[in-house]
Amino acid sequence: MSAEELDALGGDPRPGEVWWCEGGALGFADGGKTRPVLVVRAEGADARVVPLTSRKPESGGMAVTHRGGLSWMTAGQPESVPRVSLISSLGPWPGFAAWQRGGGRR
Repeated sequence: MSAEELDALGGDPRPGEVWWCEGGALGFADGGKTRPVLVVRAEGADARVVPLTSRKPESGGMAVTHRGGLSWMTAGQPESVPRVSLISSLGPWPGFAAWQRGGGRR
């Protein structure tokens, strides 16, 4: 792992990183369960994130690899969450730039 990747595992969330997020910030009833999210934007006290799931959607979905393994992006829109709800980084997603160029949601 490069120095840049190690640095990305701590500190402030950056676009293209996958982070663990408190489930309550995403509106899940079981708020205590942490969920992986893809950070799309992080400014001020909030971040725009795309929730990820561990189950491959029947419609295909897009695979997102990270330090914790493999997650799937569904068709949902980015959500705003408080940055403090982003608990720890799972590292950068190598496919982020290509996803953005392909019209990824912001």
